Amino acid sequence: FFSGCFLLGIGGSDAELKTPWDKVIERELDLEIKGDLMDNIIEIKDVCFDYGDNEGPILENFNLNIKRGSFVSILGHNGSGKSTVARLLNGLLLPNSGNVTVNGISTSDEKNDFEVKKQVGLVFQNPDNQIIATIVEDDVAFGPENLSIESTEIRRRVDEALRAVDMYEYRNNAPHLLSGGQKQRVAIAGILAMEPQCIVLDEPTAMLDPVGRKEVMSTLIKLNREKGITIVLITHYMEEAALADRIVVMDNGKIILDDAPKSVFGEVDLISKSGLSVPQTAELAYKLRLAGIDIGAVLTVDDCVNALERVLTEEK
Repeated sequence: FFSGCFLLGIGGSDAELKTPWDKVIERELDLEIKGDLMDNIIEIKDVCFDYGDNEGPILENFNLNIKRGSFVSILGHNGSGKSTVARLLNGLLLPNSGNVTVNGISTSDEKNDFEVKKQVGLVFQNPDNQIIATIVEDDVAFGPENLSIESTEIRRRVDEALRAVDMYEYRNNAPHLLSGGQKQRVAIAGILAMEPQCIVLDEPTAMLDPVGRKEVMSTLIKLNREKGITIVLITHYMEEAALADRIVVMDNGKIILDDAPKSVFGEVDLISKSGLSVPQTAELAYKLRLAGIDIGAVLTVDDCVNALERVLTEEK
């Protein structure tokens, strides 16, 4: 997870006078300039990927752009390739062919490993596999400490990250005593302390109860809207996906739908054929439309109630 945090080999040739840390700073400044000029924080172009296990390609000529500051949900049944995409986004996996770029720099170039993993943080399904310290604030500090950041700056980052996920009051607690939702928020805080521009989450609520799921989703919405952090959420919960600005639906390594939630969930037949379901409100609207009653595209219960009231009022 933090394999890209080590500075060994980033510096350049021995003949150069600049230290490895000078080179890192220069590249970060260059990255910031590039990022400010680009609408897409991540671009996947013509990517092919397989795991070399004779199971065939997972992705073939795959293309996807992630806009800066957006909230994108990626849906798909097991084996659709969505988790592979998540790992390609921050360089944990590298494409066999094609290119993945973060702020204009290629993940396939070894010298970019540090910047890629710093700019795109990755949160996994099980928070217990990500938490390594016995105290919450020590765990959040792990990433910045591996970057050799000075202690006062680490303190600032840790406090700010814990406040951002509403876990500051638990900073001196033992992680194993926290609930599943709280543990996942600590894992997210550990990523935030690295100050990424994008956070990719691979089914982060799959092992949580409804309360924990709500806590994590509220945190993600807050980070996206208040801090402008790009969020890419891999999930199989339709209600979670509906909270995003954009939904990408995958099936057998290909994108079959890519649009706003209301438009995507209006394609009930296509989604069902891919092995997924739609929110109950969207399914109700679809069945009513088949019966000749068009209430339009709805996602939330309130949307559905308002649409039904409008239709009933018009009929009167």
